[in-house]
Amino acid sequence: MQFQTSNQYTRYDQKVHIYSQALLNNLKAVRSLCKPETKLCAVIKANGYGHGIREIVNILKTGQVDFFAVANVYEAAFIADLLGEIKILILEPIHTAYTSDAVKLCAQKGFHCAIVSNQALQFVQDCLKDTTDVLNVHIKVETGMGRCGIDAKKAAQLVKKIRTLSNLRLAGVYTHFSTAAEKNLTYAVHQLENFKKFLSSQSLLACKDVIIHAANSAAMLNIPEAHFDMVRCGIALYGWVEHPDLLKINLQPAMKFEVPIVQINHFKKGQPIGYGRTFSAWRDTVGAIVPIGYADNYWRLYSNSAFMKVGDKFAQVIGRVSMDKTILDVTDLPDAEVGQFVTVIDNDIQSQCSVYRQAEMADTICHEILASLPARALRIVH
Repeated sequence: MQFQTSNQYTRYDQKVHIYSQALLNNLKAVRSLCKPETKLCAVIKANGYGHGIREIVNILKTGQVDFFAVANVYEAAFIADLLGEIKILILEPIHTAYTSDAVKLCAQKGFHCAIVSNQALQFVQDCLKDTTDVLNVHIKVETGMGRCGIDAKKAAQLVKKIRTLSNLRLAGVYTHFSTAAEKNLTYAVHQLENFKKFLSSQSLLACKDVIIHAANSAAMLNIPEAHFDMVRCGIALYGWVEHPDLLKINLQPAMKFEVPIVQINHFKKGQPIGYGRTFSAWRDTVGAIVPIGYADNYWRLYSNSAFMKVGDKFAQVIGRVSMDKTILDVTDLPDAEVGQFVTVIDNDIQSQCSVYRQAEMADTICHEILASLPARALRIVH
């Protein structure tokens, strides 16, 4: 099976700065909440939450990481050459749209893969039947998330079946919380109890060769009882959480995103600016044009409302965000000039262009802001 690493061009004037020490400090901070024997799985799916998956792997593998979790086999193949002895967990369950070569690759590379159906189990058996390869399997138990997973009764059947097969090894059992990031943890605790009942019914807590895991970043922070053998840490590693007021540890944003000013324009009072004439200059206005727009996931809803940082001051977006251009009001920033880099996403949590602020404006979560960073932007590791 051929896996192409990348044919995406890089735009060198869009700069995503990755701060290694911040990432490693966050890793130490989240580990401080866990028992020494608890494994840590660093979640790096979605291009390392937008930061750059290979860059993030190269940094975090120098810290105490036991697993890297990716979304799919393609991400796993993309980073496999970087990892050495660190294991990869593929979160997307194996399904029959996989090719036989993909299943064989997973087994040969030692990837850990989720299975949530008898159909997938039979498919894996068929793919590996003429080989001596063994696939490491994790069963995802549905406890109340209502997404990928298999109910407890069918999961018990899978456990029993996998233990009879020579080409599969039961390596893990896990679940996923739907509300662990919320202030009311009642439903999350309900899910945890469902999971514990399943583990007890199958005598899995005593199995030293089966990794039990449930906690994402939110559950790792808020529900210590959900740590089990391993925690899966995503957003917190990058320095962000959904509800910062509940944060118990110090996290440092690990990324800043910059683009340059490419043109300075002067607009007369009353002159309309941008598509749809949604903004008219209320005074003689100096506008700085920056090369980013909704094609770069700098969303149209930021029109006339968001801010970018020019030097140590903030400039408001004026007019509509267009496909690949946005205009900033720099009338009160006389030092603004063509070629100067401005901050689109700040690594200061108090900033008017922080991830928290942009998520609030877009009525979304930090994850979506970060994962929307343009893949073609240059990643610079510090």
